[in-house]
Amino acid sequence: MTDETENLILRLLREIRAAQESTNARLDETNAKLDGFIASTDKKLDKLNIELIGVKGRVRKVEEAIEAIARVMSDGALG
Repeated sequence: MTDETENLILRLLREIRAAQESTNARLDETNAKLDGFIASTDKKLDKLNIELIGVKGRVRKVEEAIEAIARVMSDGALG
């Protein structure tokens, strides 16, 4: 190989390496953004689950109250 050919090959290899490093940096940045998004989504889901548990508890209390009222009304009607 001639010196010129070797220089062109080395230049091409350097450019390929630089492009790979740039791509890797972009991938790292994207992965970091995705990790942040996943973390914030998980927190929101946890909060929603906690709120849902609270709503279920309140609904159950309302159901119990309605059942108690129904018993009182049926006892009053019967006796």
